[in-house]
Amino acid sequence: MYSPPDSVVVDRIQRAFPSDELRERARATNLVERERKFDIVALFYTLTFGFAAGSDRSLQAFLERYVEMADCDELTYASFHDWFEPGFVALLREILDDAIENLDTGRADLNGRLERFRDVLIADATIVSLYQDAADVYAATGDDQAELKLHLTESLSTGLPTRFRTTDGTTHDRSQLPTGEWVADALILLDLGFYDFWLFDRIDQNGGWFVSRVKENANFEIVEELRTWRGNSIPLEGESLQDVLDDLQRQEIDVRITLSFERKRGSGASATRTFRLVGLRNAETGEYHLYLTNLSREEYRAPDIAQLYRARWEVELLFKELKSRFGLDEINTTDAYIIEALIIMAAISLLMSRVIVDELRMLEANRREEDAADADSSASRLSRRRCSLAVERHAHLIQLYLMIELGYELPDLDELLLWVSQKPNPHRERLREQVQSGEFAFDRH
Repeated sequence: MYSPPDSVVVDRIQRAFPSDELRERARATNLVERERKFDIVALFYTLTFGFAAGSDRSLQAFLERYVEMADCDELTYASFHDWFEPGFVALLREILDDAIENLDTGRADLNGRLERFRDVLIADATIVSLYQDAADVYAATGDDQAELKLHLTESLSTGLPTRFRTTDGTTHDRSQLPTGEWVADALILLDLGFYDFWLFDRIDQNGGWFVSRVKENANFEIVEELRTWRGNSIPLEGESLQDVLDDLQRQEIDVRITLSFERKRGSGASATRTFRLVGLRNAETGEYHLYLTNLSREEYRAPDIAQLYRARWEVELLFKELKSRFGLDEINTTDAYIIEALIIMAAISLLMSRVIVDELRMLEANRREEDAADADSSASRLSRRRCSLAVERHAHLIQLYLMIELGYELPDLDELLLWVSQKPNPHRERLREQVQSGEFAFDRH
């Protein structure tokens, strides 16, 4: 029997997601006892690489890939569909949370103006549109819609999520961002979905730093000017922001303001804190981009604050990658458990891709170090994006190598193709049955 050559990529995958550990986790679900054909290792890698292997991410396509790996062509679509139940979704969530916390995917040191921070963490959320029939579970802000909201915090040093949660589309972003010691020595970048004075206070009290955009109608009391201007500039100390904002012509605003908030949620007791407000004037519109922060002027001037906030674009790129390459915009089902499972698997697929990319870059750097004497030989010159595209295009081959390494038998090709060719589209069959046996109703009004 043919054995493929040893692969550092396959070895790295097995170390990242050990088969024994996957099976041990699966034993806690009743699927292992109830379903003889259920193989968590085969299913996990089928879903993981299925998300990266092509545009068809339907349940039928995943079933066919699973049969390839597990060689069980007696498995029906209905049985496969039933595997996606609460216990299995909980298992996937456990695997994802553990991977987010423990996977080493190659951390990039923060340099320059960012090196003083332990990390830069970017909080944001995005909407995933679903079929309208899923609205009972995934309510939307508009009528006749269904939406899932993905809440994510990204680490700038790794480019990966540190938190990953899903809710319906009506859930407020702020409710999904906890506070605590995890913010210590980190810079948190926040958009208006997290505009909350109590949150700013909690970040500051826990030893973290923040930069947040400011709402257009915000009206703070200015208690100190941190930069003075020559000439007949408008004095700001003691003024309310909105009273003077339209009259200002200066390039920068850099002041200290006070804000009030509830000391404890629902207590009614208020607290007052002083933070820094900076603004940069847009030369074309004459309007200011305003930011709140607890960073000091001595270390970060107003343009520095705006530059730090630009790093928020990284989380938009991550959402784009999840949607365009890992199928978040291709959830073609109304089953809540399948929706949740596919969303989680997209995130796991992203982590798996980054693990492989990191291994490829280390492999390339090690080979250059052996072949060259230049001082820069230890740093990889491979683009992460090109590596990621290579992994996506060859995901099915990676799964095949992994399958053989794990001891799975190659399926009978003729029988597999015949089985796939004979299987009708289950959705089409159910639709035909409904048309044949159902009643036609017409609304005449």
